[in-house]
Amino acid sequence: MRKFAWHGRFVPRDVPDGPLDVADSWRHSSGRANGLDLHFARFTRNAGPLPEGFVDAMLPLLGAGELFPRIALSQGLLLLDVRPAPPPRPFTTLTFVEPSLAAPDPRTQPAVKGPDFGALRAYRSRYQREGTDDTVIADRTGAMLETTTGALVAWDGDALVVPDGVRLPSVTMHQVAERARSLGLVVERRALTLELAAERPLWFLNSLHGISPVSEIRVGHDVITPPSHPAADEWQRWWWGGFRAAE
Repeated sequence: MRKFAWHGRFVPRDVPDGPLDVADSWRHSSGRANGLDLHFARFTRNAGPLPEGFVDAMLPLLGAGELFPRIALSQGLLLLDVRPAPPPRPFTTLTFVEPSLAAPDPRTQPAVKGPDFGALRAYRSRYQREGTDDTVIADRTGAMLETTTGALVAWDGDALVVPDGVRLPSVTMHQVAERARSLGLVVERRALTLELAAERPLWFLNSLHGISPVSEIRVGHDVITPPSHPAADEWQRWWWGGFRAAE
């Protein structure tokens, strides 16, 4: 990993990260990205406009290969981490913490990416079952809101169901919802319950793995297996086909 700080230009740094006020990240594949303008827009909504020349100076630092760069604002300083990206997950397995365990919501600023990274890591460390990829964050009723690293959506027939609750405004969820609307499909807000996931397809979404259908949810000693979506492969091809030369 290479780490930089912005001082009118990118300067290599080797100091540990402090608290992150705002952050954003995306998969950068051999100089191409999907929805990069949407990531910049989400970041600047909370961090303010990027300095002139920031993006033009950043892109040459993102060379060939599969990368997962992150920009962040920390104590008034703009940071860039150039990190390797893991292979995309074709499927995702989740841990669900039963409400009886009274797992508190770790988020303090759920609509902002960055400030809760430490709390989310601690949540995963405490609750995540071995062999699963991520941990669900649920509200007090047990309805799923998101995971510690991505968004969740379900399909009920031709309706795309997005969680009814406070969650990070996911770029990938936005892309999926916009495509659904363009195809004439209904997008509705509804509680994502375990009962719904047992009967309807459930997708994990983020900009690192794209569309990754949930194959299992482990709830205590039980395992919920959401059914597959008949067009999941086509939707995945559509998302991966959205990568364009970053500029």
